[in-house]
Amino acid sequence: MKGFAPILNGQVGDVMRQWRMRAVTIIYYVALAVTLPAIISTTISAVKIGSWFSLIIVYAFYLLLACMAIFKNLDYRLRGWSLIIAGYAMAVTTLVVTGLEGSGRVYLMALPVLGFILTGTSGGWIAAGLSILIYGTFTGLSESWLAPYPDRLDALVWINNGLVMVMLMVFIVVLLIRMYRFLLSSLAAEQKLAVELSQTYDATLEGWAKALELRDIETAGHCHRVSDISRRLAEDNSTWTIDMTDLHRGSLLHDIGKMGIPDNILLKPGKLTADEFKKIQEHTTYAYELLSHIPYLKNALDIPYCHHEKWDGTGYPRRLKGTEIPLAARIFSVVDVYDALISDRPYRPAWPDDKALEYIKEKAGIDFDPAVVELFTKLADKDASLFANIKKHLHEPE
Repeated sequence: MKGFAPILNGQVGDVMRQWRMRAVTIIYYVALAVTLPAIISTTISAVKIGSWFSLIIVYAFYLLLACMAIFKNLDYRLRGWSLIIAGYAMAVTTLVVTGLEGSGRVYLMALPVLGFILTGTSGGWIAAGLSILIYGTFTGLSESWLAPYPDRLDALVWINNGLVMVMLMVFIVVLLIRMYRFLLSSLAAEQKLAVELSQTYDATLEGWAKALELRDIETAGHCHRVSDISRRLAEDNSTWTIDMTDLHRGSLLHDIGKMGIPDNILLKPGKLTADEFKKIQEHTTYAYELLSHIPYLKNALDIPYCHHEKWDGTGYPRRLKGTEIPLAARIFSVVDVYDALISDRPYRPAWPDDKALEYIKEKAGIDFDPAVVELFTKLADKDASLFANIKKHLHEPE
């Protein structure tokens, strides 16, 4: 299962790339629209002080924005960095024209955030470094940069600052809305995939259970019968904490270890020898070895591994005693033995229901958990139709 980690990481990376591609395209369109008023106000300011070089840079980068917005098939990182570089050009130009009183500082604070969002962690840190470098350069060049803008109350300065703030707010709102919609869409797709994956898992387990039935005919339908009764038994005690999905999966796979038992032993019509019975006992260990490496079956392993343990500690494979035996296995073992007793075997006919139930009661405190046996007998008395249905299915072809 470790091999799936790179695949999952790749899927997450693909989702982030798709979102960033869409986000970059939207921001380009938004940037072209909302920066136009700022471009106009910056132009007026630049013309007023005669900063023609700054004006050329502003228009060059605005043209770059337009080109990047048009060519959608370019790599999203290239387009994202083009947008960030254009933002830094605007920041430098604004700092040159208006000093630290202008909107340049706002650009320097906002662009690292865009870097993280549009290009990833590395891009964000690079942008943060650039902002610190530019700010430090302008504050260190001359004390004149720290002085207030000569025309502090100049309307153009405040209009430009206001437009930049509006532009950044629009960016943030658009990104958040887009991210919200994208996450909702991704969540819906993930939930659908999770349901389909769970259904696939369960279908696979059903196939494994069917394979066991095809190999060992006397167990036909046994897996589903014991699963249904075990779940019903677990539901009748509100004090038990047990996952019904794990109980169902464990019930279906309780004899999966028998796949490792030779046919001449597994399908032997007569009584097993001591050595053959010892070999049969190994099926619980085989089940553990087969299933323990499958993460989604880890919590369902209690039944395949422990359903032959006995309350008095004489069971196998680990000779667990009392509550050392997992609850799911204690519940299942009662149902499993009962179903086996009322089923025909090559070496004996099926027992009557009352005889099988009496045997279960006799083994309480020896083979079985007394509390489980008590609940099982109450369920048999309360819901006779449920057990009658079991008997009916025993004589129906699968």
